[in-house]
Amino acid sequence: MRVFPPALATLPPIVPEMSMTESNRPGSVTAVQVAGATALLDLRAATDADEAFLRAVYAEARAEEVTAFGWPPAEVRAFLTIQFDAQRRHLRAVYPDSVDAIVVVDGVPAGRLWTDRGADAVTVIDLALLARHRGAGTGGRLLRDLQADAAARGVPVRLQVLRTSRARHLYERLGFRPVPTTGQSEDHQRLALRWTPPGPAEWTAAAGTPGRLAGLPALVLDCSVPLVQGPYERYGVRFRVPADAALGRGTYRVEHRAVGAVDVSVVPTAHTPEGLVLTATFVRGVGPRD
Repeated sequence: MRVFPPALATLPPIVPEMSMTESNRPGSVTAVQVAGATALLDLRAATDADEAFLRAVYAEARAEEVTAFGWPPAEVRAFLTIQFDAQRRHLRAVYPDSVDAIVVVDGVPAGRLWTDRGADAVTVIDLALLARHRGAGTGGRLLRDLQADAAARGVPVRLQVLRTSRARHLYERLGFRPVPTTGQSEDHQRLALRWTPPGPAEWTAAAGTPGRLAGLPALVLDCSVPLVQGPYERYGVRFRVPADAALGRGTYRVEHRAVGAVDVSVVPTAHTPEGLVLTATFVRGVGPRD
């Protein structure tokens, strides 16, 4: 997905002037609602000093799985050490430009986010939180930031999850869908998931359903029929937020079950008794046409 070249663009592009692209890179600080309070969510690059912590995160992530083996504690520790070392060697070879980051919540290390931002996709190599930090919205915030980053670049987000993992429900709520395995042997333990930035079909399917825009309740009203201009198409999506919403022209985060999280540039286009109507106009490349 490409953005209209500046010389041709006359409407707000799908890539906003200021996106959340940097919000999930090491050194960034954002806020996340945790148990009714605002917690600071930070990412920093992992260093050699984090070795013991990363191993502890890995061990907790696989605790339920290895408990089922019925092994003595010493054998479990030895197994996890071997698995951790082998996995890290393999993944570093596969993703040499990846970034391994420590998730920090209110100044305390809480987990790991290991990602690769390739030319064709954002790959979540590993996202794991310590048990005491799960279920508080941290994982969802990290994934939504990754989705917004990917949408700004016009690429999908890819990850794998254990078929029995409870995290699978979170991914599905954020719009991740199984990757077809046609012509490939099926993995009976892990499931490959992918989230793709929404286009006209996804927005049209979301019409009439609720989500959030800039943290406010928002209804996706409709999506216009795409207007094709050479290798590009242009279409608009209308949202309705509460009438007293103090939102003007700008770039805001949209979160919706059907499309995931996307940063969109909107302009107010109508005030109705039901609420304030905002319109986002997207221009994206659709490849060569006959």
